[in-house]
Amino acid sequence: MVSDETKSSATGLALVVGSAILLVIIGLVFFLVALWIVKFAATDILDLTVSGDWIVLSAAILSGASLIGSKHRN
Repeated sequence: MVSDETKSSATGLALVVGSAILLVIIGLVFFLVALWIVKFAATDILDLTVSGDWIVLSAAILSGASLIGSKHRN
């Protein structure tokens, strides 16, 4: 027999794991969108020759800064 406290703890744990997985997926999608925007702007609009590692670094900095900035919004 399982107590109500154990059921609520298991439910809470499942919600935490589910939300963590969802946040990782959303963060990955956001990073890919930022990566596409940086690549498009650098190669197509500005007509620059940029290696892939710099494009990924720029997208990572943009993604990290926006996630940190959105956390401190009032």
